[in-house]
Amino acid sequence: MQTMSDSSAPATSHPHPVASLSQEPLSHERTLIMGWLSDHSRRRERFPYELEQTYRAFIIQRAIMVMQANKWATFLFYLFIGLLTYQQVHYVSTPSSLPHDMSIWWTIYLGGAFIFGFIGFCVMREPLHPHYSVYIGVSSFFGLSGITIAASAFNSAYINQQASYLVIFIYMLVYSLGSLRLMTALIIGVFSAFTSLAVIITYGLTVDFGQFAQYTGLSNVIGFVIAYMLEQRDRRGYLQARLIEIEKQQLNKLSQEMARISHEDALTTLANRRHFNEVLTREWALAEREQTTLSLIFIDVDHFKPYNDTYGHLEGDKVLNRVGKTLKKMAKRPADLAARYGGEEFVLLLPHTDSDGAYILAKEVQQAIDALAIPHKSSKAGKYVSVSIGLSTLIPNDNNSITTLIDYADEGVYAAKKAGRHRIRIWPKPEAVAKGES
Repeated sequence: MQTMSDSSAPATSHPHPVASLSQEPLSHERTLIMGWLSDHSRRRERFPYELEQTYRAFIIQRAIMVMQANKWATFLFYLFIGLLTYQQVHYVSTPSSLPHDMSIWWTIYLGGAFIFGFIGFCVMREPLHPHYSVYIGVSSFFGLSGITIAASAFNSAYINQQASYLVIFIYMLVYSLGSLRLMTALIIGVFSAFTSLAVIITYGLTVDFGQFAQYTGLSNVIGFVIAYMLEQRDRRGYLQARLIEIEKQQLNKLSQEMARISHEDALTTLANRRHFNEVLTREWALAEREQTTLSLIFIDVDHFKPYNDTYGHLEGDKVLNRVGKTLKKMAKRPADLAARYGGEEFVLLLPHTDSDGAYILAKEVQQAIDALAIPHKSSKAGKYVSVSIGLSTLIPNDNNSITTLIDYADEGVYAAKKAGRHRIRIWPKPEAVAKGES
């Protein structure tokens, strides 16, 4: 059988895979992220809404995972802090102040245990994860306010001073580990400081206002700076991670697109000859193992070269495209395969199909092409574009091969052309001649 080159320009071709990727939303996001990473000043800005939302979701999920993974370490650390501060209060307080100071200590310790327990409960409940910022923010406010007020309630000035260090530590925890928005953390820190001061003044608790302003003010300033630096680090890290993820998705898509292109004819979107050969080899082996029939239909567009000479190659490509779309509809079963074999030649591979079934489908193909009614004034077979069809059916065995199947279908096309074209021929020709005539 004569085959033509498959290099003609497609009438409706797909865009180049790399070009198509550059038009995707992912590519736009990638460009945006690369611009952000290269411009240090822009990283101080909030991301566009959707990117900001995904960033916040990432940060919150990471914080929750860290808390979940370290719940026992947190419990042991809190137990250690309790033992340490208990000993300090017990040995520093005077005998007359000990009951009062120990009651304050118990209030602080049990209150802190309640807050940590509440946070731990929330992070272990997935339905509460969307409300992370709410319960962390509320817990941070009450925790900061409570420890700041309680630190001024001890009778011992020394213990008050030591407790202020604990206040500073809690401030650092809120700013550095809370994963709250920067301004949210600042508002909580400042508001809790003023709330604590108002309570201290109202109840006349002992406080050195200079020292109070120093440790709460510095805690907020230092905490804010630390949180800002951590946020810049996290934003950059998130952008880099997101960039890697986008590039991974684009490479996967490009790989899939290249795999599709390697198996697809650009003009007709049918399987190309390479893919046809791979599938035929696989189906032949399967039919040989199961001893089932395998049918092959060859379709050749009649007088295609005169059509190109008369109407031009662009119109010729359109004809091949329409024929290809028609054949694709004929491959109805998952195992059926329609392919462009070369030039104006097409094939239909039909596993588990006998000669009768293949012939019925060949008639449907012929009628479907005729129904297109594409004018062809240079055809000697009729007024419209038509096809000549050859088909063969074999059960693989030691006496035949894939080449035999292809050669028989080729001979069928040749016989159809010799009979005047626009014909269907089964090869080898059945002894019951009537079936092969069309």
